Amino acid sequence: MKTLFAFLISFSSFAQIATGEWRLHVSSSSTVDVAANSEVVYTAFKNGLMEYDISSGDINSWNKVNALSDVSLTSLFYSETQNALFIGYENGNLDFLKDNQITNIPALRLADIPGNKSINKIVEHDGLVYLATGFSILVIDPVKLEVKDTYYPTNGEVGIEDIAFTTDSIYALTKTNVLKANLSNTILADFAQWTIDTIVPEITEDYLSYKAIQVVEEEKYVLQKSSQGYAQDSVFCITNSGLEFVSGIGEQLEIYSLGTYANLLVVNIDGGILFGQKITDGTYNLVNNFSIGGSGVVNSVIVSDNKAWAGDFYNGGVFRYENGGASRIINSGPPKNDFYKVKADKGKVVVAGGTLDSKFMTYNQSGVYVFEDEVWELKNKNNMDLWSDKDIWDFVSVAINPRDINEIAIGCYSPTPLSIVKNGVVTEIYTSENSDIQVNTSNQSTLISDLKYDNDGNLWLANNFSDHPLKVLKADKTWQTISLTSSISDKVIQELEIDENDNKWLAVADVGIIGYKDNGTLADISDDQFKLVNSGDNSGALPSNDVTSIALDLSGDLWIGSETGFSILYNPSSIFDASAGEYNVQRIKLDFEDNVEYLLGTTHITDIEIDGGNRKWLATANTGIFLLSANGTEIIANYTSENSPLLSDVILDLEIDHTTGEMFIVTDQGLISLRIDASQGESNYDNVKVFPNPVLPSYEGLITIQGIKYDSDIKVTDVAGNLVYKTTSNGGTATWNGKTLDGKRASTGVYLFWTSPNEGKGRKVGKVVLVN
Repeated sequence: MKTLFAFLISFSSFAQIATGEWRLHVSSSSTVDVAANSEVVYTAFKNGLMEYDISSGDINSWNKVNALSDVSLTSLFYSETQNALFIGYENGNLDFLKDNQITNIPALRLADIPGNKSINKIVEHDGLVYLATGFSILVIDPVKLEVKDTYYPTNGEVGIEDIAFTTDSIYALTKTNVLKANLSNTILADFAQWTIDTIVPEITEDYLSYKAIQVVEEEKYVLQKSSQGYAQDSVFCITNSGLEFVSGIGEQLEIYSLGTYANLLVVNIDGGILFGQKITDGTYNLVNNFSIGGSGVVNSVIVSDNKAWAGDFYNGGVFRYENGGASRIINSGPPKNDFYKVKADKGKVVVAGGTLDSKFMTYNQSGVYVFEDEVWELKNKNNMDLWSDKDIWDFVSVAINPRDINEIAIGCYSPTPLSIVKNGVVTEIYTSENSDIQVNTSNQSTLISDLKYDNDGNLWLANNFSDHPLKVLKADKTWQTISLTSSISDKVIQELEIDENDNKWLAVADVGIIGYKDNGTLADISDDQFKLVNSGDNSGALPSNDVTSIALDLSGDLWIGSETGFSILYNPSSIFDASAGEYNVQRIKLDFEDNVEYLLGTTHITDIEIDGGNRKWLATANTGIFLLSANGTEIIANYTSENSPLLSDVILDLEIDHTTGEMFIVTDQGLISLRIDASQGESNYDNVKVFPNPVLPSYEGLITIQGIKYDSDIKVTDVAGNLVYKTTSNGGTATWNGKTLDGKRASTGVYLFWTSPNEGKGRKVGKVVLVN
């Protein structure tokens, strides 16, 4: 059991994170569960918890970065007896929140048990807390915060969806039946002590399942879900003669969960909350109806006859229903919980919210999310007029025009493959009918897997599954198709890069890398050159032809990621005139126990990013993120979900905003970012920032100066000129830990930053006030 002292962080307080700090971008697009007491309402999302103070209106965040022990929340329960909140997770983890302090109860998560450990429901009975999990029922002592017992109604073979109690019995609901046992039985860990309630018919149809069970005045009710269509769910009362359809509270409903209030059955539906009461056998009355609107109520907390809190499945957040009116309370976060690719420039972040399944369409309509000035905006079919009548889905690539960051290009895998957004609105759409874009004839859609603007404002795109996958939309709005080797026809370009000489580099699945040089005459194809780099001994010697990522570093070298490690093509511009065997890639070798091994071996690399200090950030498929030195010979750090706030070790994409130094990380569990200690070098010192400033006694992080020249030597002095600290910048960023050269915290006072770049004269560039 582990206790963490939590630091409540407002969702709106992230305007400036310190160097070395993380922030989790919690999507509130769909509520998982809701719980409340008289003072606070808690709303669970997939990767975080929103706390809403009822009297003040303040919204605070709990997540893995600042307090919670895990991600993928599944259930909440507020214990009135303990004045505390229980938080369940998909992997069996359990948190206990009381007095702004998190205590982790990891027994189930750490248990050596195969299969599903998800905590599906949390209930309380007679001073104990019961967890319905993917294989059993766990009984928790809420005072000692330890597992008191484990019940196995299904012998651990079938998950428990919900738990209910009558005066003398406990009921365990599975997707197909109900099991029961006597509460006085002291050996309920033995599955033989449980019996199937034969009054409840076993479900054998694939499209039906039991979802919830509730007891109201000793009457037992079950929710039966149907996947055959919308609003086909039913509530039944379990009587001595079988299931009795509860018809009086409405028919043909989309029902999410059941609850109780006073002596009433609460039915949480799409659009509101219903209150039903049994009058006689077979007779039910609709006592009340809270209309929330067009939102699915995943769960509700009824406060009184005219007030309730309801979790919103479709739009996220929580509804406050009071005296006939409903208002939604939501945090500021990404508008959806789908993340695929991310791009950033000059403080603007654009996320493609689509998905691909092994290069097949998934018809995901999440859209694109723009993050700027700490505000998230959604661009999708519902709010972009030019998309409203179009078939558009699987948003998988984006690009920001470096000459005008208010222009964004969006690529999809759909019949509407390319769109241009200007000043927040879709202004242009390109298909095969008005451009050179080619359609995949097998599905009449087009996969635009990557987009890049060059310095002249031309937009280059990877038009996959076509005869000529490389196309360009010129700044003058004319099109040109680039004819390269037939070996890339009908292939998928994983990534597209443009170097400082305007050469194009294509990472092609199962082919290798194609370099294309137009010799500065794009319109004249007679002097075009291209070169194929693959795994052949004299044609590149790549570790694998399935190249997953490429990146050009500040020295102009091409770093290459694949499913079997990484390699480097030094001086890539020279390969166009090179002979066979003269342009092979290199791999970094290390001596280890008298053996020579390649750095990172055969690690599956999913993305490579270069920071302002020319260091290399390598995303991997299952081992987190590696930070390598500028020459790649040293592993500076390896961030994983175990040693950092990373949501997962499965990294899909990385992107560094070189202006701010914030690195955005797309994982299979969500979006998180880290402010790294490097940024783009600035030659004129016009945008020098020192933060935090002043440095308060409670602050123990790094003091950062940003906006200086590349690779500068930095000295920190007091106002009398005494040297306190010295370091070298990573690109345009340098950090100071607030300590003197002998390791002691510097005393209260004003300190000056002096820079001495490798080229040019040194100068004073900033100052900071430090308070002890």
